[in-house]
Amino acid sequence: MDKAVIFGVYEFISFHACKTLLNKGVEVVGIHIDEIENNLFLEEKRLEIGRNSNFSEHTIEEINNCCEEAAVKTAFILSVYDLYILNKEAILRKEKIIESIFHYLERNQKNIELIFLLPIQMLGAKRDIELTNFLNKTKGQVENSQLFYLPAIYGPWQPEAFLFQQAIIAKFQKQELKLADREWTRDVLFADDAVASIFEILETRKYGDPPRSYLLKSGEKSYWTRCAAYLHIEEGLAKSNPLEPLKVNNELIKVSVKVTSMADSITKQIEHVNRLFPSGL
Repeated sequence: MDKAVIFGVYEFISFHACKTLLNKGVEVVGIHIDEIENNLFLEEKRLEIGRNSNFSEHTIEEINNCCEEAAVKTAFILSVYDLYILNKEAILRKEKIIESIFHYLERNQKNIELIFLLPIQMLGAKRDIELTNFLNKTKGQVENSQLFYLPAIYGPWQPEAFLFQQAIIAKFQKQELKLADREWTRDVLFADDAVASIFEILETRKYGDPPRSYLLKSGEKSYWTRCAAYLHIEEGLAKSNPLEPLKVNNELIKVSVKVTSMADSITKQIEHVNRLFPSGL
């Protein structure tokens, strides 16, 4: 991969993907979406990556003007996962967003590989039909695409919609913990581990190989529940979200991710919250 365009670059998984690629020396064009970005720590995130000469930031309206026709193999990374967990997937139904994405992909289809980061819930029987239709239409704009289905993800910059982040913040400020309807509780991955696995897969496959779908998993029994217990989250709360069964076909490739130890990974998230709020909340 020589270059990447990341939609919603300051969102949770997208931001981790951006940092990983910049560390690898890849040129990254970050697409900033005003309608979805969490502005609370936007400047802090910009400081983390903005000094890297391989990074440039643009709005969705600028994408077809600032991004000249792709002369190198380019990954277009679209994290539906980030939108879904925050109940902001409606952004993908906005006409100007769709037109900008489709126009860019159509203009560069021969050199673009479309990378979808998807919530595991999209494998469920009650999957969002509109999201599925958007997914299929977008894939139709390019010759190459790869799909990655993700369970719950934790780590620095995790949104407060996730129970783990709520539990960590509660150490500073008393608040009621609430498990979101959309949080997956059957498995969980540390963000750095998930992103590293995704790019390892992309780097080892040949460009132009047939599109494939991957399901990332920890390979650990009851891992979400064990991580929740590490954060002293009550067992009853952890089990309060009924989850529908998944429809997994034989074409879906299951990938067991190399897992950073629970203590190390959760400590990194706790330390990150401490840095964001050095004087407490």
